[in-house]
Parts: sequence; structure tokens; C-alpha cells
Amino acid sequence: MRENYLFYEEQKFTQWWLWLLLLLIIGYLLFDLISFSYSSDEIFTVGTIIFNTENLIPLILVCLVILLFLILKLKTTLSKDYIQVSFFPFFTKKWNWSEINTTEIVTYGFVGYGIRLSLKYGTVYNIKGNHGLAIHLKNGKKLMVGTQKPEELANVIKNK
Repeated sequence: MRENYLFYEEQKFTQWWLWLLLLLIIGYLLFDLISFSYSSDEIFTVGTIIFNTENLIPLILVCLVILLFLILKLKTTLSKDYIQVSFFPFFTKKWNWSEINTTEIVTYGFVGYGIRLSLKYGTVYNIKGNHGLAIHLKNGKKLMVGTQKPEELANVIKNK
């Protein structure tokens, strides 16, 4: 079914520094969760594992955040009839071309990741980068969808 699309893009969180930060937090919480107590006698050392459960809830929360980052996807689809944006697993929105006043590819400064509100761009859906599709709807609303394929998207919009 993708062959009927003029443009299709699927983005995921792949920033190395984000995953490193999350793994460092997990490592710290795991290290703090399990501590070792050693007692020795004349011949050998006996180790005992002690669980520090006060960090169990933060550890579970960080694991859930990692799971969320693993499944989050920003999908942008342009067809001859509509523009569709899906921020899986949260929502899918579709706008017919008849509802759209203008579209343009923009280069922006950092606006944050995820779903954001911006005075300049309206609702922003962004996973990474600094390029996006700015959409101005006929009802006055604005939105911007981040893209990693600005040239390809610009060609599709120009030829639409």
C-alpha cells in the first residue's frame, strides 16, 4: 500500500547520547539496587547480596521510559488526497489537502523532542533534526512535522 504514497517517512529515536544517558541511569539504579556485603574468615570470603528496594520504583519507571522510546515512531505520509501524521502509540491525524492552506519545508532551531507547542510553528511533532514540514491549515491552526528527508519532501510538495 505504500506504493500509492507520494511520500512516506518513519522516524525513531536513534540519538546515541539519549540511549547512553538512559543506560547510565539504568546502570546506576541497578548498581545501587544490589549491594554486596562481605565477611571473611581465615580461609575464604563469603558474599551476601543485599537488595536496596528504595530504588526499585525509579528503576521500573526508567525501564518503562526506555520501552516507550523503543516503540515510539513518527510516521509521515503524503498521498494525493491527504497528509497523515502518526505518533505511535499515541495518535494518528489526517488532513485532506482541501483543509490545508500552505505547506513549506523549514529549517528551525531546537524545539524539543516529542510533541511540543511553539508560537512560531503551532503544534510540533519532532523526533530529531532541524528540518520540518510546516503546515498552515485553512482554519488558522499551524503544525510542524520533523523530517529527515527535507529534499525529497520538498520535491513532493512542489510537484503536488
